[in-house]
Amino acid sequence: MNFIITLLILIFILGLIISIHEFGHFISAKKAGVYVEEFALGMGPVIWKSKKDKGGTTYSIRLFPIGGYVAMANEEVKGQKLRKDQILENKNFFIRLLVLLMGIIMNFILCIVMLFINGLIYGVPNNTPVVGQIVEGGAAESAGLKEGDIIKEINGAKMATWDDVLLEISVKKALDSYDFVVERDNSDTKLTIVPNKVTDEEGKEVNSYGIGIGSAPKTRGFINALKYGFTGFAEMCKSITLVLINLFTGSVSVKNLSGPVGIFTVIDQVKSTGLESIIYLIAYLSVNVGIVNLLPIPVFDGGRVLLVIIEKIAGKKFPKLELILNYVGFGLLILLTIFVTLNDILRLL
Repeated sequence: MNFIITLLILIFILGLIISIHEFGHFISAKKAGVYVEEFALGMGPVIWKSKKDKGGTTYSIRLFPIGGYVAMANEEVKGQKLRKDQILENKNFFIRLLVLLMGIIMNFILCIVMLFINGLIYGVPNNTPVVGQIVEGGAAESAGLKEGDIIKEINGAKMATWDDVLLEISVKKALDSYDFVVERDNSDTKLTIVPNKVTDEEGKEVNSYGIGIGSAPKTRGFINALKYGFTGFAEMCKSITLVLINLFTGSVSVKNLSGPVGIFTVIDQVKSTGLESIIYLIAYLSVNVGIVNLLPIPVFDGGRVLLVIIEKIAGKKFPKLELILNYVGFGLLILLTIFVTLNDILRLL
């Protein structure tokens, strides 16, 4: 039963995020007068399909809830000749850009709304990196870190939230020592933490710091919740962008990437803590999808946006190049999906 509940939550979360993303493309294309042949949620075999609406669009739900698409028309649709103004490629530069970016924008809006809801119902959390507890005999105690210290810098990098701290000491490549700057009694104190080496549940050697996250009273109210929607969104964008940058530079291992199996594991862990954690996870995954789609890589929205910009600068279109890039990008996406799924399964084993 526990497996079924977690699976249903996973399907709901992925379905919501994908639906919102594809709806962004769909509604902007429709408003721009672009012919949309199909609006599909999921990938693979069709399990439900509607009749075409007045605009000629078919709506479908497919077997695997790991994607979706909005099929916009080329020159012909099953023998049906279309007007030039019904084809996205014939629209002006700004309309094409808006249609391509609207999925990402909708994911960002979903993130802001989810954080606003959490802030309104449960209060706005304080994410300032205040040390809550020091483990006796741990690396932090040996270095002189104290409860109540506010972590301002680690190895020269500014720390504004606990997300920044966790990225620096847990996600990036493990170092032998970390130079901290903490605020204590309204003045800055420098100290160096040499983490202890411990073996985790997976049998890997990891760093142990002996630091506990501090808790602060939550703030409440409509205005605070609204502000949290935007500030929380900005913090998530910053955190995810830093992870991507560090992935490309090699500071963060690709083994840290997760797919649907990894998300399933996270949901299984957090669902017992209540709806607040589920809502936060929806926000975090939604902004992840948005930012990843901004990457200028074929098959992602960012790749198509880049091509539209190149076409605008060059003053001509490259239909064959777009087709080739889409095929290459789709192949790479399949390989990446297989890699992260195998990585998730190996972590479970």
